[in-house]
Amino acid sequence: MLSKLVTLAIIGIKMVNKNPVPVIMYHSIGIPNKKWQWNYLTLYYKLFEKYLKWMKMMGFHSVFLQQLYTYIAEGTKLPKNPVALTFDDGYVDNWVFAYPLLKKYGFKGTIFVSPEFVDPRNVSRKNLENVHNGEVEVNDLETVGYLSWREMEVMEGEDIIDIQSHTMTHTWYPNNNIIIDFRHLGDSYIWMTWNDNPEKKPYLQIDNKELVKFGEPVYQHGRAIGIRRFFPDENLKICLKDFVKEKERNFFRRENWREKLFRIAQGYKRQNRLDERFETEEEYEERIYYELGESKRIIEDKLAKEVKFLVWPGGAVTDKALKIASEVGYISSTYSSKEISARYKNLKNNGEDSFRIRRIGSTLYWNEKHSIIIYLPPPLLNLKLKLHFIKMKRFKTRAC
Repeated sequence: MLSKLVTLAIIGIKMVNKNPVPVIMYHSIGIPNKKWQWNYLTLYYKLFEKYLKWMKMMGFHSVFLQQLYTYIAEGTKLPKNPVALTFDDGYVDNWVFAYPLLKKYGFKGTIFVSPEFVDPRNVSRKNLENVHNGEVEVNDLETVGYLSWREMEVMEGEDIIDIQSHTMTHTWYPNNNIIIDFRHLGDSYIWMTWNDNPEKKPYLQIDNKELVKFGEPVYQHGRAIGIRRFFPDENLKICLKDFVKEKERNFFRRENWREKLFRIAQGYKRQNRLDERFETEEEYEERIYYELGESKRIIEDKLAKEVKFLVWPGGAVTDKALKIASEVGYISSTYSSKEISARYKNLKNNGEDSFRIRRIGSTLYWNEKHSIIIYLPPPLLNLKLKLHFIKMKRFKTRAC
């Protein structure tokens, strides 16, 4: 079994990665919550602590992305066995669990936040340090939601966390007029609740059924940055929503409820002229300037710092978005897995790619479609990091 795990770990880092430092990607660190549709992204905090113990024992030293950048650009020195730890989305459990554990073991991390999700309250919630001090029990900690600016200020002030950008909205939009489903009890389309209630996004890590517009058509969709947005017909949405409202919630107990809504939608389309369209290229460009520029501006204003690094939500990126990112002042952004796969097949590289960030996971297996993640045991994470350094030495030899 162990040999199989080692083989899978090696396969997991077969990408060609010019970064001399392994950059590890995390999301939520804490206790998986069954009510959250993406709870598989939560790394149990005790396993995360084991990772940190192992990295400390094996002599790893964490660095911020700016240190990695200046090393590549200017040849500045890095500590022995450097590693960069990154956390996407800005969940409150990064404050509750990740930050105290990083502090305990002498590590640093970078958290990428989307300002629309930041908790606007001026709060610093109890965390693992309060548990260790005997002030509160672990089960009493607030673990659902997103970071506040105050919590980010504290973590940055101690030089343990660096806050960077994850765009403004971190959402999805329809990208054509094909209906694939309808909003219903227990669905996975929380992004539609976000889009209808942007001011409530800080409180919508878990969907709120009181805000769901049951019966609303769900169109084929994609990550906001990577698509041209499609604007569906509003009256069709109202027609379907009103129909379901008249039937009340027991409508979804019928086996054929979905087929019924598809027939109503098809009938409406035959009898009515639809008011629908795609956003123009100019509108797309303006939206991306907002996503990247406004996110950067807000974080800089709230935390009195310079924001230089960007993670593309879900790896969605276009050539236009890359150009805009550079224009508004980012010096580096992440690669998507698709981009990494393409560059693995072709080792040629241009100057524009030199400072983009390739990240690795702490996972042995990840199947997003089926919401499954299996995390590596600590010894295999250590092996994965060591193999990264070996591959980097080989890459440098080939490049010379």
